[in-house]
Amino acid sequence: MIHKYKLGDYNIVLDVNSGGVHVVDELTYDMLDNVAPPFAPECPEEVVTKLSRFYDPEEIRSCYAEILEAYQEGILFSPDDYEKYANFAVASPIKAMCLNIAHDCNLRCKYCFASTGDFGEGRKLMSYETGKKAVDFLLQNSGDRVNLEMDFFGGEPLMNFETVKKIVEYARSQEPVYHKKFRFTITTN
Repeated sequence: MIHKYKLGDYNIVLDVNSGGVHVVDELTYDMLDNVAPPFAPECPEEVVTKLSRFYDPEEIRSCYAEILEAYQEGILFSPDDYEKYANFAVASPIKAMCLNIAHDCNLRCKYCFASTGDFGEGRKLMSYETGKKAVDFLLQNSGDRVNLEMDFFGGEPLMNFETVKKIVEYARSQEPVYHKKFRFTITTN
């Protein structure tokens, strides 16, 4: 599989499976819209006809030969080596979650990395319902982990302290149901 994009004056082709990055000319960039594995030994005539409105037919055939060679060398349209491991992959359980409980800050410092506390997105506070869903998600995806962690973050999380308290209360009520133990932290100014 490949991914093509333009960056400034560069035509970039990423071979997704190998991670190879190729800077190519316009002809190669356009050719890759018209060819894909399995490749014939010679450039298909319909491709030559289509691209010959913009490029010389001999250059098109030469370009095709280079793409074919790159494919045969395994550096373009490389095979997915990770596919053979897919059946062995196991999702890791979640053990911790950080909730951005307050997209706001009372200090609103001009130098703040979070753009005076709203991260440049507007001032918002997380609802209790959203926090409750986050607790449920953590519990349901924690596997056999007993000790879970939840951090309240912001902006300034204390600007939404009533919701923080309700979420902690809800999480504590679920500990005996799920046989889990929560540890809470809060990152505050």
